Parts: sequence; structure tokens; C-alpha cells
Amino acid sequence: MMVRLRRVTAADVGSARAAAALDDVFREYLVPISFDGPAYALHVAANDVDLAASPIWYDGDEVVAAAVLGVRGRRGWIGGFGVAPAHRRRGLGHALLADVLERAWSLGLVSVTLEVLAENTAARRLYEAAGFTPVRRLIAFGVDATGLQGRAGAPYAEAGPLLGAPEQTGPCWQREAASLRRQPSLHAVGDARAFCIFRHDGRRAQLLNVRADSAEQFAGLAASVVAQTGVVRVELFNEPATSATAAAARTLGWKPLHELDEMRLTR
Repeated sequence: MMVRLRRVTAADVGSARAAAALDDVFREYLVPISFDGPAYALHVAANDVDLAASPIWYDGDEVVAAAVLGVRGRRGWIGGFGVAPAHRRRGLGHALLADVLERAWSLGLVSVTLEVLAENTAARRLYEAAGFTPVRRLIAFGVDATGLQGRAGAPYAEAGPLLGAPEQTGPCWQREAASLRRQPSLHAVGDARAFCIFRHDGRRAQLLNVRADSAEQFAGLAASVVAQTGVVRVELFNEPATSATAAAARTLGWKPLHELDEMRLTR
């Protein structure tokens, strides 16, 4: 099938079409991902996405490929990347990655980071072929809230003052303080010595920044999140595998949902 690529950027097409393009390229992905209007707007704002450096390729009106590039100082982050199912296995992924990297280097960036699911061997080979190397393993955990009952004790706290606390382990891009400060409706439990910053939708809470000295303290913070919100599920995503928080989650029997490799290319 002949493809005549029309290469534009997210800045050219507007947020609704850019969000739809990401939905198209993530169709049939190993983990369901969807960008509705509010989710896309938050993704862009919180993660310093450079719309003019985030390519979208079309064949006519059909989305062929799309990528998202975040920029912080001289660091870059690919926060979305894919080729639509009908156009896969034609070498377009290599070309799209070259396009993103060319844009990154033209902005004066010295490194670009991304995350790839550990089981996504095809994507991993693509990134390795471009020179990306694994930096560390990240794990997403989940637990039913019923397993956390009876340990609550940390009081509700304002999230803002806690965002300036030094990180125990360097977080992934989406959980850096620069991202969290732009998140609406952040909540927290605890105090400066031990705390958990989180967001929730009434049913699920995502833990975004945790400081705890032991598994028992971590369990108490998570239980306090449940007591404050009434959620039925608690998740901790993209936690560095070697962190104290990941160790606490394992000790408490939290289920790993999936594992990712954080990869980096330095110019």
C-alpha cells in the first residue's frame, strides 16, 4: 500500500486531533492507553510536552504515526510513541524515532529518556538500534483497598509543601516534582518525616510520591489514603525497582502489574 506521508506536529493540528492521533497509535497496545481531552491536556501541561517538537504523520486524514516529546532544560523525554496498527512492520518506527531525535538535538538537548514495557521486545529492539540503553527497571504495583484496612493513622496534609522534600530515589519523569506541581487536585497524608502524595478519582488512588522508613509505615500511609478517600484500589506506578518504596510494596505482597525499562540516549 502506497503511503504519502504528511508530516505535521501536535502544534499544527490542535489538542483534539493530537489526542486522537495518540489513541490511534496506541490501539492494540499491550497495556490499554487512552487520551481523552482532559487526559491529553494534563499530559501536555504536567510533563512539559513541546507540541512543536511532537510529530504526527498522516496519510490523507488517516493517522500513520505519532510521538510526544517532553523538554526540561537540556533533558528530553519521549512520553508517547507509536505507529498505527495498519502501518506497522514497515520500518516507520525507525523513521519516526529518527524524526523525534532530530527535533530533540535541534533544541540543544543532551539526553532523551523513555520507558518501554519489559515484554515489548519489538519496541525495545527499535530503541536499542537507535542507541538507547537501559538505565533501570520500573515497576507498577496494585492492591485492593480491603487489604489495607485497619492500619490508618496518618492525617490529611497539604500536598504543596511536601513537594519540595528531597527525593529518596530519583523518580521517573511523570513523577518528578516538576510534573506533580502542575497536577490538579493533589492530596497528601502524613507529615514531612513520612508522607504520601496522591491523586484519586473516587475509586482508584495513584500514589505519586512516598516517603516511608519501613514497610509498616508505608502500609499505614496507604491505609490512610484509603480511609481519607474511600477508594477500592491503590496503585503505585513506575516505581524504581531498587527503591525503598518498591521493597516495601513487595514485602506487603502488592501485586506487580507490569514492569518497564527506563532507557536513555545521550548525545
